[in-house]
Amino acid sequence: MKKEIVTLFLMTSVWAAQAQGTFTIEGQVKNVEDGALITLFRLDGNVGSSIGVDTIRNGHFRFQAETLGNETEIVDMMGRSDKFPSMSLRLWVRPGDNIRISGENTLIRTWDVKSTVPEQVANQAFINDSRELWNEYQRNSLLQRAYRRKYAGSAVDEERQAIRAQADSLRKLEDEITIRIDANTIKRMKQIPVDDIWLEQLEKLAMSAKYTENYPYKEEVIALYEGLTDEEKQTDLAMNTYTYLFPPQVVEVGDEMADADLYDLEGNVHRLADFKGKYIMLDFWSRGCGPCLMALPEMKEVAEMYKDRLTIVSLSIDTKKGWETASKTHEMTWQNLNELKGSNGLFAKYGVRGIPNYVLISPEGRIVEKWFGYSAHSLKRKLRRLLNADEYVMSLGEENGHKVVNFPTVKKSNNDIPEIRQVVLTDTATVLRIRAYYIPKYWIQIMKNIQLVADNGTVCPVLRSEGIPLGEKFYMPESGEADYTLYFAPLPAGTRSFDMVEPEGSNSDRVEGIALTLE
Repeated sequence: MKKEIVTLFLMTSVWAAQAQGTFTIEGQVKNVEDGALITLFRLDGNVGSSIGVDTIRNGHFRFQAETLGNETEIVDMMGRSDKFPSMSLRLWVRPGDNIRISGENTLIRTWDVKSTVPEQVANQAFINDSRELWNEYQRNSLLQRAYRRKYAGSAVDEERQAIRAQADSLRKLEDEITIRIDANTIKRMKQIPVDDIWLEQLEKLAMSAKYTENYPYKEEVIALYEGLTDEEKQTDLAMNTYTYLFPPQVVEVGDEMADADLYDLEGNVHRLADFKGKYIMLDFWSRGCGPCLMALPEMKEVAEMYKDRLTIVSLSIDTKKGWETASKTHEMTWQNLNELKGSNGLFAKYGVRGIPNYVLISPEGRIVEKWFGYSAHSLKRKLRRLLNADEYVMSLGEENGHKVVNFPTVKKSNNDIPEIRQVVLTDTATVLRIRAYYIPKYWIQIMKNIQLVADNGTVCPVLRSEGIPLGEKFYMPESGEADYTLYFAPLPAGTRSFDMVEPEGSNSDRVEGIALTLE
């Protein structure tokens, strides 16, 4: 027995030595402060796991790490300093590689890479075509970050409005730079054969075509895709490209749920239809998403709290290997499934653009609500209202001779914090009684220029507030709930619905379509 064990150990050791190898990355950069940290991530799908951190000293940094096998692997390098843009340097590594990096500043995306790996050489050619544009893009990214911080630190309405205008201008400039980079990318792609780097560039172009306003090259990108062979179209990168270029019909609130074959960890196939009869909450997540993982303990509580009424279905967008690894680390007592299509399939059909993303489906299979993001207690808050909708039925009444609307329906909101519980219409004011839900001991703020906009366009400014002062940081109590009342100028007679908005910019809080009638 001892001999067999030793033999097995030796075989395993030999296999490991054959399957792994060391690669080295060495960099020398200028105009980067000593002490700045550089992190190296190994990529698995869209998830990066740290495999090394080094501190820049006299412009020098160095990594030495093991590959997982004999194949070429992808790693990303990022700078961990406010002076680095929120971008990475993509590297391809193989066992035995010695990669040299040089740079003139913190604009890491355009650091020069000396490598013999074919993928690196091909990628570097695309970077070189637009090097100055990429530098401009990175400088713009740093400016946008500075404005976001400046905005967060300001409590003066006029100053915040000016900051937002500047930030909007920078976002438009970002789109303009992207379009110019893409023109160079398309030019090169028309001149070279299809390979993995070509397909990666095509996916990026398709993303630009979907998300960049007034994008001029969509037809050219479609033509590049159509020129692929059937085999090339079956690659993950090409399937992602197809989804960006030809997005599926997105299911919305009130629609029949979209369904698909979903796999559990044992390989068994399930469909969402299997869980009809109870409410279903879809949880789109990834092991590389911090808020997704933060939500798991609360999800366990919710699963137990509503076990007779609700089935939670977590849908990982990770690769099979990444999903299996995460599932071993995090206890999930509810349905833990994967379509194995990444950001295609149901991810696209439910219109998911960021995670965690949640969808509540009725026992009959219709979409009740869709929402994005997680903060402490947010799932409990959301489900308490959605699963107890009978307690929140809109009704009309009177108070001292004035019309009262209890729990008015809302068409659309980009803020889950305020819950409008009552509207009172008087001759001198429109009164909104609101309950705020947020993380205990964290602050919220009601802007001084919040206003109502009637369905005929009449603007009704805020007059005063009770419970939470206007324009000041208000720290939430331990309960995570706080009641307050806002008084606005009276809405015009005959108003059927109105919006409550902060009129500062496209990212302002908006609650739209607040109903005053039952029709």
